[in-house]
This record gives sequence, C-alpha cells and structure tokens, in this order.
Amino acid sequence: MKVFITDDEMCTTQKLNLARVQVWLTTNDAQVVEDPREADRILAMTCNGWSALEKKSYERLKSYDRDHPGKVISVGCVNDAHPETVRSFFKGPMVKTNSTLPLSFQGIEDLFPEFDVELKDVPAQSVFRRKEDYREYNLSKRFVNIAEGCAFHCSFCTHKPGLGRRRSRPVDDILEQISGCVRDGVKTVVLMGMETGLYGPDVGSSFPTLLEQVLNFDDSYEVHVAQFNPDGAARHLDALLPLFQNKRVSDIQMPVQSTSTRLLKMMNRKNHTVTLEPFLQELRAVNNRAVLRTDLIVGWPTETLEERTASLDFAGRNFDEIALYSIELHEDLPAWKYQDQALSETELDAIRRASREYLLENYDVVVHSGQQEDDAMANAEAMRRRLRDRKWAAPI
Repeated sequence: MKVFITDDEMCTTQKLNLARVQVWLTTNDAQVVEDPREADRILAMTCNGWSALEKKSYERLKSYDRDHPGKVISVGCVNDAHPETVRSFFKGPMVKTNSTLPLSFQGIEDLFPEFDVELKDVPAQSVFRRKEDYREYNLSKRFVNIAEGCAFHCSFCTHKPGLGRRRSRPVDDILEQISGCVRDGVKTVVLMGMETGLYGPDVGSSFPTLLEQVLNFDDSYEVHVAQFNPDGAARHLDALLPLFQNKRVSDIQMPVQSTSTRLLKMMNRKNHTVTLEPFLQELRAVNNRAVLRTDLIVGWPTETLEERTASLDFAGRNFDEIALYSIELHEDLPAWKYQDQALSETELDAIRRASREYLLENYDVVVHSGQQEDDAMANAEAMRRRLRDRKWAAPI
C-alpha cells in the first residue's frame, strides 16, 4: 500500500494529528510516497479556518480527484463544516476531523480495514511530519495537544464546526508524552489545543492542575501556553496566578478579541477584561520574561472607532504581541445575521492597517495579521524570537 499526502494549510493541532496518521500508516507497513502518481490512495487535506483556506481546500480536492480518480480521500475540517459543499463535486470517501476520542481523524480506520494496528494505539505526536510544515524549524520546541474541540460557541467561529466539542486528554497521557520530550532534550513544551483555558472537567482535572504537574514533572524545559481563553483565567484566578508567575512559563497566548461588552455579546463571548487586566499586571510584576500574546477582531459589524481604540489600548498596555484579524462572516454560522451591517473587504483591510499603525505608534509591541496575510505567521515568529531574546537578556 502506497499513500500520498497532499500539502495543507491546517492548524498546528491538525498537523500533529496528521503526523500521527502518517505514523499509523507506516506502522501498518504502508509506504508514504512523494509522487501521487505512485500512490494507491491519496489523502487530500482540507482546512476550514479562513475562507481563503477553505477555497484552497476545494481546489486541491478537485484537482487531485480529476487527475487521480478513484484514489482520493478527503480529510479534514471542511468535511465536518461543509459536507454538502464537498458532496456537490466529490463522491469519494471523506474522513472528518471530529472524533469521539480526544484526538482527530478516528474515522480513517474504516477505510483501511486490512490494517492490524489501530489508530488509538498510536501515541500523540509532538513534531510535524515534514520540515516544511514548520514556521520555524526547531526540534528543541515540541507541541503537546492537551485537548481538542472547544467548550465555547462563538457566533463567528469556523473552527468549532470542524473540531466539535472539547475533548481533554488525561493528565497521565500528557505527562507520558512530555517524558518523551525530556528524553529528547527538549527545551520548550507548548501546551496547546483549539482552546486550553477550560481544559479538564471531562477528565476530572483543570488547567491549573495540569500546569502544576507539567512544571513539577521536570525542570529542564520552559512551558508555553497557547489558545488560553480568558474565561479560564477568570475561573481559576487564584490557582493560576502563581503558576503563570513561574519564570519557566515564558509564553502565554490569550485571545481577548474585544473589550466591548456589546460586541462580545454579539460574538457570544463574555467580557473578562476588568478582572484580566490586574491579573496580567500581577503576572508581569513577577514574571517579566513571559511573552504575553493576544488576538483582536477589528471591523466587527457596527463597531465604533471608540470601541476599537479601547480594545487596541487594552491590548497595547497588557500584551507584547497582538494578532489583528478582520472579521469574516460565514452564512453557515450565527453571526451571519449581522452580514447586512458588515464592512467591505477594502474597508476591513484599511481598518486592519490603521489598527496596526496605531499600535506601533503608541506601544512597544509585535503586531501581525495571522493567516489572513501571506507570510504573516512566519514573520511573526521571527519578531517573537527577537522579542523573547530581548526579554531573557533583561535583568530578572
């Protein structure tokens, strides 16, 4: 059995899951080949994160199905979020991202019934399957998915329909993966997922409980915290603060999105900025080495300049790195009801640029636009590295 896996623009979580699928394939004596013409099966990878990535996914799927009929398997989030669209032009097998187990792509097993080793018996991966998948290739930094899916229901989010409900991994399973990182001499462990702030209730744990055990497990690595919803900080203030003040916690990402209670209600999110600001100030007073990062949505329908400026000022005061996203509304999601009040792409681009300029003029921060602009994430990684170097050069 020879299998070809296409390029992809998937999120870090799903790149790790795809690496796990590749290990599963090779463990079952399949060969992953670099030429689709040699393959018996082709995994056409898809992503639903942004409209541009969704469009690329459809184009990729159509192209491979046209050139290699009967061999293609559609894999990824568009199968969960837009199955009717996929079925309108593709009649082959589909593998959804969502799973009843903590890690994704469980359904792929049904398409390879001859395999002896089950996917559930293949451990979670901490490295991507290809060097090209990295924004910055650095094997001393490893990624650990602590949970998949999401506990929230933001009205604009394209990720939740693909990844589904929150599914936490047991603490012991996570620590076993970290033990492998320690054996490899890893210097940085990234605790990540679609959202990590509400990790754990489904496995009898919580994020502070997990983080404490990760920090105590071994002292040879730093810890980065990714995609930590502010709701998690609001729920665990007292337990979380001393853990985040540990100088080994050197990177924390909290996507605030906005400081406007009115707009956050439209997003189906809660406003925690009143409690979050003193929390961040206390954190920084002790742990001056942590890089604090956030995401903001600008140009939300009916957003005023005053509301946007307040969000920018809050982010500039409290964070080192800010990802600015202009809102995309999708007809399949609840926020589509605001479409009649939405701004044009030209207006949104102008708002994003003006917001970036405002932040850079008024604050010492790293600003980028994530996957909405070509090369933005790679450039942000380089800027973040320089920022981290500067922080670690400062006196403790």
